[in-house]
Amino acid sequence: MNPKNPKLKKIIVTGIVVAILVTVGGICANNWVEKKMAKIELGLSSPDFPYRDYTEAELNKMYPQVKYADVETRTTPEETYAKFRQALKENNLEMAIEQLGKESKKYSENVEDLTKAYQELRFGMIYQNYPEKILQEDISESLAQFYFNYKENDTERTHFINFIKNSEGDWKLDSL
Repeated sequence: MNPKNPKLKKIIVTGIVVAILVTVGGICANNWVEKKMAKIELGLSSPDFPYRDYTEAELNKMYPQVKYADVETRTTPEETYAKFRQALKENNLEMAIEQLGKESKKYSENVEDLTKAYQELRFGMIYQNYPEKILQEDISESLAQFYFNYKENDTERTHFINFIKNSEGDWKLDSL
């Protein structure tokens, strides 16, 4: 074969160009796949081909920044507090526990405290410590803080009560 053969030169040049294109294409595809896999691991892209990125609305639905922020309120913090006071007044442990937020970090501790107070017949005394009206300190989409003032040894004090909203839209006690 004669290297001066134009047909052979054309085949060699075409082969080199194709090899370069395949190499560059492979590198680009590899980079794209690596980036998509990283986004999939972070939960920012769909795990199904073509691995499309989620929209901001889809991400907000999958990973809400504030839990239960979009849940419509069914029971207000004031209503929950009133039910809690009523439970104390009626010496009703079950109803008192129903007013506690099950997702609260202090749920078990609060249940234990209420159960102990119930067994020691202290619900009436505790009822006297919680005034009928509480004042709003701060409220957001799913967290709220209320307070009431009381006197202790001629000193004015403030007691805070925290509430959390649950998945049904009911505000529940986070702290006692």
